[in-house]
Amino acid sequence: MSAPRDWARVRQLGLAGLLAVAALIGRDADAHDARPLSVDIKQQGLDLYQARVRVPPTVTDDDRPTISWPSDCRVVSDHLSLEPAMPEELVVISCPRGLEGHTLRVHYPIYNPSLSTLFRLSRLRGSLLTQVLPPDQPEWRVPQELTWRSVAVGYLTLGLRHIWTGIDHLLFVTGLLVLAGTLRRVILAITGFTLAHSITLSLSTLGLVQLPPAPVEVAIALSILFLAWEIARPRPESFARRYPLLVSSSFGLLHGFGFAAALREVGLPSHELAVGLLCFNLGVEIGQILFILGVLMIARPLARVASGLLSRLAVREPPTGTLWGYALGVTAAFWFFQRLSVL
Repeated sequence: MSAPRDWARVRQLGLAGLLAVAALIGRDADAHDARPLSVDIKQQGLDLYQARVRVPPTVTDDDRPTISWPSDCRVVSDHLSLEPAMPEELVVISCPRGLEGHTLRVHYPIYNPSLSTLFRLSRLRGSLLTQVLPPDQPEWRVPQELTWRSVAVGYLTLGLRHIWTGIDHLLFVTGLLVLAGTLRRVILAITGFTLAHSITLSLSTLGLVQLPPAPVEVAIALSILFLAWEIARPRPESFARRYPLLVSSSFGLLHGFGFAAALREVGLPSHELAVGLLCFNLGVEIGQILFILGVLMIARPLARVASGLLSRLAVREPPTGTLWGYALGVTAAFWFFQRLSVL
């Protein structure tokens, strides 16, 4: 067997294995189930604040986190709403000296299940303070004003975490890698996807173009299903195989609305809007690039092991296109019907 053909089989088998593992992971988890703990605080008076604490459904009841307020703050009322989609606690507190310059702490009774914490403080004069804390940082010292550097780090971290917990977006990117084939076509497809979703992310976050999140999530699942269908069919003359750049750009516009939904939930600081938007997008792109590099590095050695094992067992290698299509398609179909049920 020639070296180029051998490399093609090795690469194909490795990517098929990665997709199969992703399908098993995706079968038991929602694509966006790793949402952060959200603490949304709104100042209602000179010393009165209302805090809405939303806990992701992945957190068990016995591990529900609590917020430790500054020592001179007094809890006026506390109401717990156990909504299945996103349980939340509504707390009204009185802080005579305000929250600026004081420390807020997140406490989990058992352990932090690797969740980031998103703090938002909307003040009377209209300014918005936003801070994203990584899982290993339980405290936020509320500043008088956020600097552009702290905004940049916070939104960069948020973008990185969003892409790494957005399994559906990562599977779509993996499908593009498989479909494109050659390195040049891979670069073109990924570039088109990046530019397209950056455009709709910006337009949607700034409120210039709006789409409801639920139908967008259904359509994203359909986009992955479409890639699975194209990958499974051995038709080099198909539209997607001939024009991967056009396909990736078209669906990239759709995925940008999905990214924007997460960013709209967080909000952008009014005084550093451009910095927050730019750094969130950069975080998404950096996470995407790291994922692509990881796939390319792991695929070849994994494929060699699998191919050698099949040879020793005298097992005929199954059609890799079929493996790709089913591994990607089963997961996408599960998400499609799951999301369609909540429309």
